[in-house]
Amino acid sequence: MKPIAKNVALALSFFISLSFFPIINTAVTNPLLTETCQKVKNKDLCTSSLGAEHATQDAKDVAALALIAINVASNHGVNASVYIKKQLLDGKILEPTTEQNFEDCSENFDDAMQELDDALAVTLSRDFKQVKIELESAIDDADTCISVLNQKAGKDKELYEKTNHFRQLVSNAYDIANILAPK
Repeated sequence: MKPIAKNVALALSFFISLSFFPIINTAVTNPLLTETCQKVKNKDLCTSSLGAEHATQDAKDVAALALIAINVASNHGVNASVYIKKQLLDGKILEPTTEQNFEDCSENFDDAMQELDDALAVTLSRDFKQVKIELESAIDDADTCISVLNQKAGKDKELYEKTNHFRQLVSNAYDIANILAPK
């Protein structure tokens, strides 16, 4: 065989073997995730946000998914809090109403983050009724921020979107906790 033919054959076999790599490396969705996310209001968000978490593949029960869902919501809450604090401390001169909205929402997110921390702790103790109470409070905090942004001038679109997304994630965590402790 000529050297050029050998190189072409080698390259062809390399690309053929790479074409099978995604099949071998594709993660299989945990059936528990699929079943659980069918029971929440924001099914697609539940599937995408929890499915993106590696720990979901190893989740053995709904309680583990609740813990992951709370952690996902908490991570997004931290991102929103950082955005708020950056806007307040960035040195830009904000309109007084916009600045007040950010300050109000900052307090709401501080409270919500504490409630999510508490929800994580009580999830570990498997007190799912208390988990629901903590998550309801975090939802209320997000709703208060959304309400502030909707009622006053100086609405910040990015903050509104971050808060709404956070609220949906917390709502998913609540719905999963509700599977564990209905009523």
